[in-house]
Amino acid sequence: MQWWIWPLGGFIFWTVVIIFKKWTALKQASIKTLDIITIPNWIVLHQTMGYLFGISFVPWFLLIWLVVGIFLAWFLLQNNWRWQTFWRRYWQWSGLLAAIIVILITIIGLFLH
Repeated sequence: MQWWIWPLGGFIFWTVVIIFKKWTALKQASIKTLDIITIPNWIVLHQTMGYLFGISFVPWFLLIWLVVGIFLAWFLLQNNWRWQTFWRRYWQWSGLLAAIIVILITIIGLFLH
């Protein structure tokens, strides 16, 4: 299996989710696109890194992101954020972080292969 199958599949999944959000009843739902694609983004990142480099650093990325989240929670919850708002934003930021890393790993993979 080629390494680029996973980023391509992730991009197709993102496109399908965006289309469904735009042209179905999900448009009125309070759930955002980043809420839906967070876990698939991390799975795509894990598989892409595994096929491309032979090793995946996703557990380390998640551990570092957890530590960042602890400091963000400490700071933002002291500045009158509700914990539900923080948790929702942190979840969305997690999906966005995974998407950015997938894009960077894909660009690196295109240059290496």
